[in-house]
Amino acid sequence: MVSILNKYSSIFLLIGILIGTPTANAQTYKSNSWAANLSLGASNMMSDLGGSNFIGSRGLFDYDLKATRLAISTGIAVNTGAFSFCINIMGTRLVGDDSYSDQEFQVARNLSVRTDLVEASFLTDFRPFSRSQGFNRFYLYGGIGLMYYQPKAKLNDDWVKLRTLGTEGQYLTNGDGPYSELDLVLPYGLGYKFRLAKSTSLVLDLGFRKTFTDYLDDVSTVYADHLLLSVENGTESAVLADRSLAKNALGYERGNPEKDDMYFILGLKFEYILGGKAGDGCYYNRNPPKTRSTRINQRKMFTR
Repeated sequence: MVSILNKYSSIFLLIGILIGTPTANAQTYKSNSWAANLSLGASNMMSDLGGSNFIGSRGLFDYDLKATRLAISTGIAVNTGAFSFCINIMGTRLVGDDSYSDQEFQVARNLSVRTDLVEASFLTDFRPFSRSQGFNRFYLYGGIGLMYYQPKAKLNDDWVKLRTLGTEGQYLTNGDGPYSELDLVLPYGLGYKFRLAKSTSLVLDLGFRKTFTDYLDDVSTVYADHLLLSVENGTESAVLADRSLAKNALGYERGNPEKDDMYFILGLKFEYILGGKAGDGCYYNRNPPKTRSTRINQRKMFTR
């Protein structure tokens, strides 16, 4: 854990500066509220497996409809003016499968994975048009988080954890060692809020996740020596490392280490303002009124 913090200390510093600046601006008045949310959505992994017609993730161009899976999240937020600060927990199962691809190389490689993932994150929402009626419900967000992930592959009707097998020779002499189960993730995205009632909203949210690992799918570099894998880690390691009909030679390209894996979430979120009073309305419509006429217009907007 300490090594992760040291590795990304500059990122933490940048996030701290970004968080501190809007907080100072937002505290020019005392109109704050808390909100809780629950979201159901769909996840998709952009990785070395399946998807597009090239090796390695290329963002949304690597989208694979067949690999879409359920994502569930919940969180709590404090709203201050044009900004919100949220703590969020999300769980999903990411899937990658070469059989979903139309490319001969990937079909012949014949690798597949399912990755159970839990993400905890701190997010900052920003409503750039908070004073513009009609656009004030649009928001952008970014933040930082920590993810736990566990890639598995199916073998003889059992799902086998891949990290402990070292399928790319991580446990062999001169190997890099196992990749971590924990890593940083940078969430960012955009959304739009639809008012349901005075204290409730329905939110359409599209979020992307920048990761710092190429092993969400357990595939990154080249094929290891099959015989050594069998001797050092057991036959499961050798079998799951290379599932092609024509076995690949030592050093042959298995994945693309130059592109880290990523994933994205498309969700529909229910948000509830905690302790809201009648007439409060959805918080993202509330701004410090400059004049009496502005205050009157805001009241009319909440009662429509």
